Amino acid sequence: MKVRINATGDTIVMKFVRPNADTKLEGYILGYGSSMFSKQFIQLPENGLPYETEIDAEPKYLIAVQPVPVNNVKKQCTGKVNLEKPLHLVIGSVTPTSVLLSWGTFLKMPYEGDIMNDCLEDGHYTVRYRERNRKWTQQTCPSSDMVIDNLKPNTAYEFGVRPNNEERSGVWSKPVIHNTNMGRSPKHVSFLPWCIAQIIPPSNTSTNGCSTESVSILHISPVFFIQLKLEHAHTLTLLFLNLIIHLSVATRNEPGDNSSVFSSLPASEVDALGKKRFVAPHVLYKTDKKPDEPCSITHSLSFFPEEEGVEQNVTAPPRLSPSNVTVVTVEGCPSFIILDWEKTDNDTTEYEVISRTQGPNGEEVSILTTNQTHTAVENLKPESSYEFKVKPKNELGEGPASEAVSFNTESADPRVSENVSGKAAIWTQFPFKADSYSECNGKQYVKRTWYRKFVGIQLCNSLRYKIYMSDSLNGKFYNIGDQTGHGEDHCQFVDSFLDGRTGSQLLADQLPSRSGFYRAMRQEPVNFGQIGGNSHATYVGWYECGTPIPGKW
Repeated sequence: MKVRINATGDTIVMKFVRPNADTKLEGYILGYGSSMFSKQFIQLPENGLPYETEIDAEPKYLIAVQPVPVNNVKKQCTGKVNLEKPLHLVIGSVTPTSVLLSWGTFLKMPYEGDIMNDCLEDGHYTVRYRERNRKWTQQTCPSSDMVIDNLKPNTAYEFGVRPNNEERSGVWSKPVIHNTNMGRSPKHVSFLPWCIAQIIPPSNTSTNGCSTESVSILHISPVFFIQLKLEHAHTLTLLFLNLIIHLSVATRNEPGDNSSVFSSLPASEVDALGKKRFVAPHVLYKTDKKPDEPCSITHSLSFFPEEEGVEQNVTAPPRLSPSNVTVVTVEGCPSFIILDWEKTDNDTTEYEVISRTQGPNGEEVSILTTNQTHTAVENLKPESSYEFKVKPKNELGEGPASEAVSFNTESADPRVSENVSGKAAIWTQFPFKADSYSECNGKQYVKRTWYRKFVGIQLCNSLRYKIYMSDSLNGKFYNIGDQTGHGEDHCQFVDSFLDGRTGSQLLADQLPSRSGFYRAMRQEPVNFGQIGGNSHATYVGWYECGTPIPGKW
């Protein structure tokens, strides 16, 4: 097993990564007390029961953890879902763009129950949702609670759910109509605060920024599943969902803090290399990204609602130029910006976004086309100067372009990957034959690795992509399985030092069995064999590693 250890002040957080999702852990803590002669042995309870204790602040401790033998685990699941009874679905808003769905054969309150009691072997569920009278979107879910995000604020959606097993599907629940909350864009609505599993000496029992009104006590469990007791039951799987989504990252927001994560000034005046960040009246900084989080274009764009395309009868080319052009940049992410502007007339059906920079061979120009009033401009070079304009268009012609706005990108972060100044991008565009199971359908790139394998990439965007591997350039490119997680360490294959953010994280036995490469942890060589199914190796549909592909230096 591997363990991730984080020490902050007088708090040590240990996250044990289980060999597979079905494994329970057991162990003990051996402390030497305030003197070498007052040993204290603490046996962690069996079967994953929670345990808490006070320990001295100064001495040494030995923490031993091992998997519980398989024959000690008692199965309590029936192996069947009831396909005949329609499910009862309840919905609650989490943010203006996301909702929590909760369902069962009996009507239950949102956030009710314990996900640890869900019988994942019993089957799974299909959730569908749509704007009224639009096309359905469907997602699968192994448990009876689910968050759906990237919705439009202040919009009516129709939701339904049905049970499935290996043989057939059940009936859809009665449709439920739910209106998302009114949101301010680009504003951030924070989750309620929560803490991560801690061993806190009695000399300091503060909640480290967590609200004592929401969280009353915290347990540490030998299966290292974080559990919270709450004084207010209606705030419970909101907290639990936040916990599942973020795992070991603690938020510091105060309760009810709905302040914007966007600011005209960066949180830090200097970048990772100590160089001053660019500040101007037309520049906004998104300041909430933590240093160990990979940059995400998809997440950043979620703060900018998509606008409905409306059929327009235009009689002349656009007459007015777009106004209030704003450069939105994420602190710590030099490879992209989001350009945002205001529409000034009803004759415009699309926009050209024109980017200019000085390259080694003179001026470089890039043009994007969009029907929205915002767009991401990707594959920017670190420590470079850019100029942006927006030009309105329709089928009858072009209108006047906006005033140019300038922006200087910050330095590349050496904590993400090695950036050699003047070096050409290492990726070559090459169409390859890929295995299925990907959420990305964009361009394909390949590179040769030092361990005699080829890594293949298919883009969703320059910072979200599917990673494949092959023994030969003209052979099949396969999924990569992970025996101890969900592919977070596969970011090594795109030369990122970070543990990445990855797509839908299902257990191995919820995924189709297929051939592929696999390994357990970073720096390990890969093996070839079965992944998914009964292999205990999971695979995912996309990765975000903080490294732009193809990238430009």
